[in-house]
Amino acid sequence: MVHTLPSRLQRHFGDYLLLGDSGYPLEPFLMTPVTNPTNEAEELYYRALVRTRVIVELTLGVVKNRFRCIHRVGGELHYAPLRSAKIVSACLLLHNRCVSRSIPDPNNHLPEEDMPIEAHVVGAGDRGGTGRQTRDEIIPEFYGRKGV
Repeated sequence: MVHTLPSRLQRHFGDYLLLGDSGYPLEPFLMTPVTNPTNEAEELYYRALVRTRVIVELTLGVVKNRFRCIHRVGGELHYAPLRSAKIVSACLLLHNRCVSRSIPDPNNHLPEEDMPIEAHVVGAGDRGGTGRQTRDEIIPEFYGRKGV
């Protein structure tokens, strides 16, 4: 059984899991990379997680470039966390609208294929054991070979 998010997060994310790099602790609701994959299923999980996080990081970079108020170089949000979250959500919605209408980013000076890609793997560990249990249930279910 895959564990669910704490109730506060549950309202926002439902039954979905969050992805983090190895700088985050492994939690039942937050999946991190396997530090040293030992089999094919763990390797496939690791690759899928890293690929997904790269896409997310690139997308966030594009959004922060378009809306400089949320980029640490262009400005900072000096608001309470809830208001800051609403501002970031508005930026994401506006970005999606721009993409759907093919409105180019006026600040984009790098072609997408030239954007830097990094994957960090250091291992922050599992704070309570239940995150490892969740990950250990997910890996064979979604990345293990069927019928093996």
